[in-house]
Amino acid sequence: MTDTYYVMRVTKKGQVTLPVALRRKYKIEDKVIIFDEGNRIVVVPIYGLEKLFGIDGEIGVEIAKELLRDKKREIELEEEVRA
Repeated sequence: MTDTYYVMRVTKKGQVTLPVALRRKYKIEDKVIIFDEGNRIVVVPIYGLEKLFGIDGEIGVEIAKELLRDKKREIELEEEVRA
């Protein structure tokens, strides 16, 4: 566990502002996933593919999309064979 904690206000709409220190540390810019783990809430940043692929982000995204298309086509062919 960590010694650092933050007390934040929840608005009537249920909104919470993440402290800037955490947003910077975890490079949170747009979206997060929130998990309900029973006795606690876990917030996990979502990073775009461009950032995950780094300097060649656009190329990496296109390769990932092509791989996804290939996999979908492979699944479709397997389903045709089974039918």
